Amino acid sequence: MRVPERNFYRDVTPLVRFAAALCGALLLNFPALPQALGSSGTAEGLKQKGLALMDQGRVKEAAATFLEALKSSPRDPEILNDLGVALRKGGDFPSSLDALQTAMSLRPGDPRIQSNLAMTLHAMGRLNQAAAAIKRASDLAPADFTLRRNLGILLSDAGEDGRAEKELRAAVAQAPKDAENHRSLGRHLAKQKRRSEALAEYTLAVQLAPRAADMRLELGRLYIDAGDPASAAQHYHACLDVDPRSAGCHQALGSLLLASRDLIAAERELRLALQSDPDAGAAHRDLGAVLRLEGYFEQAAPELEKAVRLLPDDSSARYLLAQTFEKLGRPSEAEAQLQAAQKEDKRRTDASLATSDIILGTELLAKGEVPAAEAKLQEAVSLNPRDPLAHYNYGLALLVEDKVDDAIAHFRTALGLRPDDPDTLYYLGRALLRKNRPAEAANCLKQGLRMNPDDAHARNVLAVASARMKDFVTAKNELDRARTLEPGNPLYQQNHACLERAMRDCELIP
Repeated sequence: MRVPERNFYRDVTPLVRFAAALCGALLLNFPALPQALGSSGTAEGLKQKGLALMDQGRVKEAAATFLEALKSSPRDPEILNDLGVALRKGGDFPSSLDALQTAMSLRPGDPRIQSNLAMTLHAMGRLNQAAAAIKRASDLAPADFTLRRNLGILLSDAGEDGRAEKELRAAVAQAPKDAENHRSLGRHLAKQKRRSEALAEYTLAVQLAPRAADMRLELGRLYIDAGDPASAAQHYHACLDVDPRSAGCHQALGSLLLASRDLIAAERELRLALQSDPDAGAAHRDLGAVLRLEGYFEQAAPELEKAVRLLPDDSSARYLLAQTFEKLGRPSEAEAQLQAAQKEDKRRTDASLATSDIILGTELLAKGEVPAAEAKLQEAVSLNPRDPLAHYNYGLALLVEDKVDDAIAHFRTALGLRPDDPDTLYYLGRALLRKNRPAEAANCLKQGLRMNPDDAHARNVLAVASARMKDFVTAKNELDRARTLEPGNPLYQQNHACLERAMRDCELIP
């Protein structure tokens, strides 16, 4: 969404912008084993076993099973697609991306693969590319409820709550017996603090998929947020009935028992969690807390040190470690952990304040109150220098104030933090053009157009940059495309007429 004053700045609300996807096919390094190594029945049987494991939330075992199936069918796009989904759910996003891009290269017109690719890009924080992929998938299969659900998830994470709920409810209406539809709607409602509605959707989800351990775990956590630990414990136990090796369920149950001071039972559950997943940072933290309460400070310290390494942003683990070091007579180490915990708390507070400044600064910018917006956005950048939106919005304010060099610097910083944002590329291109650097401007605009080829405004600015480089053929082509995309825009007509007169007594306007 963009504000009306097109020649100055766009709306800087962080919305997902839809465009055609341009995703290259990256081949996985799977062994190209001949089909003779296994029958199609073996591959199909392993695939079905993997899907059953997925239904139970046992995603790592599912991924291993799909990899085994690929040994006999290394170019099966369906198995590659299923592997990509399992890897994403297991947190291995780069491998998931490789698997899905390989599947897409083998079956480019499959909307499900496109949709799953979008969800992996989304998980990697590449929101604009994710939006492009889901739009392409939706164009291929507009009636597919899975695509509507995934679109709803993307919209939810982009902050478009109304549109997200509409898509998620439409998916539920299309397939009311699909557990994942209800879970996705439940997640969205929980994020909005609509707990009773979220609980209702999650309850339907686990009724439809009673052996989905991960759904039980999420429902239990939702009951904790709702202040109902008894119901949470019930679902954690049900989770473990389905998957006795679930590290997440053992850890969640152990944390619940720790809160109720049942230390013996808590320790048992937390050690079981660590048997299944030795790198479970939360389990190390909670086990350290149990041991500390039991007076075993020597044993608590290494658990808490592991927690700090695995969860560097968890200030609670650092506070616990500081207190443990104090008990062990290690005051300098205690002080170092205390300071690190306080620093992390301050970082979180500053990030929250920066978000408020971004919202207010954006509103002021849209109203044309540029100096006030600039001050707010400068404060946001100071509070949270790792926020790409703060740098982007601040760059816009600086550009409007004709502080072009500073604007370029902040646009570049924003792109370093979020490389796939076509809006930032657009405004960086405009700023570079204003500094009479048309080649650099054209490069930025072309990058943005690869993600959003239907951006008429970017094509017009690219035409201006091309004309300044004496590339009049490209300038004409870009203006023709812009006029086709927005036939009623007088600026494009004016620029086109100027170009036809060989720019005599006129110049192209970006």
